[in-house]
Amino acid sequence: MTAKGRTGDAPADEDAELVRRVAGGDRAAFERLYDRYAVAAFGIARRVCGDSTLAEDVVQEAFLSIWRRPSSYRPDRGRVGSYLFGVVHNKAVDAIRHEESLRRREAAFGGVDDDVGPDEVVEEAWTAVRGQQVREAVHRLSSVQREAIELAYFDGLTCTEVAAKLGIPLGTAKTRLRDGMIRLRNLLRTEG
Repeated sequence: MTAKGRTGDAPADEDAELVRRVAGGDRAAFERLYDRYAVAAFGIARRVCGDSTLAEDVVQEAFLSIWRRPSSYRPDRGRVGSYLFGVVHNKAVDAIRHEESLRRREAAFGGVDDDVGPDEVVEEAWTAVRGQQVREAVHRLSSVQREAIELAYFDGLTCTEVAAKLGIPLGTAKTRLRDGMIRLRNLLRTEG
């Protein structure tokens, strides 16, 4: 009998194999890893950050760190899911500290930020555009997928909490979230 990963969906050795393939630049393996853990990772980030937008950034940074440095995962120290959730938690704490630092700086200098350059303006504009694209894509999901994703991503509920809130089996909640994320990814790919 094979041990299951943190999400209960994937064997631990299959996750380790995905990370090994990611180290070789395999985008499909990275996408499978993302599909498998993104919802739960967002739930953790949302709980720590208390802000959906910041949590989205945290999850993106966590997955990017795995893409950039897959060798940072060491199988002898635990499962992929545990490692990934640890990365998400650490990045969420860092993000909160950074946000608090920005608030203190704004308070000290009256909210004037003379250091904002053209790159930051472009980044903020791109983030706003991308956020709008995501919101529009979410509205194009089926109602059951949209409802599950909104509960998980915007309300920060875990899969178990989503299932309880909707009065559906846990497996059904996971399927709706997974299918919704796949559809969302495909919609966003076609838009840009």
